[in-house]
Amino acid sequence: MKRTLLFAGLVVSLLLGFSSNSYAVIVNVINPSDDGCIYPNGPVVTSSYLLSAGYIRGVVEFPLNSVTYNIEKATLSINPYSLPLWGKSVNLYGYASNDGKLTFADYNAGDFLGTWTLPDNLWFGQDAYFDVTDFMSQVKSPYVGFNLRSNGTDVFSSVEYNYGHPAQLSLVPTPEPASMLLFGLGGLGMAFIRRKQKA
Repeated sequence: MKRTLLFAGLVVSLLLGFSSNSYAVIVNVINPSDDGCIYPNGPVVTSSYLLSAGYIRGVVEFPLNSVTYNIEKATLSINPYSLPLWGKSVNLYGYASNDGKLTFADYNAGDFLGTWTLPDNLWFGQDAYFDVTDFMSQVKSPYVGFNLRSNGTDVFSSVEYNYGHPAQLSLVPTPEPASMLLFGLGGLGMAFIRRKQKA
């Protein structure tokens, strides 16, 4: 019985040690390097709101210098700075960037990633999420940009104006083989404990 308890303690210690080291980096949340809006004939307005309204593009760029791993999941989040949001459907475009700054060249930049249907009850401080995993798994540039286009006027939080945080890019690293092996060993250990207890 003592040996079983000792083994159980060892397995639990390994799992807790693994979890404390891995969950600290399980989600890498990245804030923008620049954001704002771009008008069809200029200007490029930064240090302002993330505004998407008809021909006005809301554009945000993120640095990727902290991304030194393969990406398992990537999510872009936005939250309202002004209500109501008049454009419930936002077309999202993604593009690679080398400078991390908004320029007029970003006005029509990006490949179409999909249409973002915003929740009806989205409130101040609440995020809406869009899965950008497929796009982010192919990006090799030092920065990445997202171009928001909506038919109605939508004012989202920015670096300069927000109720908690601006738009954010959240990345989940692909688990390393050693981590998966440790999970497997933990599972075997727990099965061994159960078997011993039944005997």
